[in-house]
Amino acid sequence: MKALKIGMVSGMMILAISAFALPAMMKEFQTTYKLGKDSKLKKLDCVVCHTAKGKTKLNVYGEDVKKAMADAKSKTLTADILKKVEDLDSDKDGSKNIDEIKADTEPGNAKSKPAEKSK
Repeated sequence: MKALKIGMVSGMMILAISAFALPAMMKEFQTTYKLGKDSKLKKLDCVVCHTAKGKTKLNVYGEDVKKAMADAKSKTLTADILKKVEDLDSDKDGSKNIDEIKADTEPGNAKSKPAEKSK
């Protein structure tokens, strides 16, 4: 019973810490890429990196960001870490993450990609 209580308290603490961390991460993303108030990515909020709002599971872009944070041995998302994943194509749709961000499309969703330029 005591182990169960300790586990529950630990779990609640982890969730509380996560809830405080995520808005800071999204703020760093918004600041780094200067997202406007009408930006689709700004409106997506946590779904830029997660599979759905309120879910902890990361999409492929979120996984690449997580790996870059681990490689940097950082628990804090920074502009430098975001820049490390810019040249990747996390969702394998043929567009680099930075090109998707500049086009206001989702770097973690292969169905969302920049419109092709006409030749």
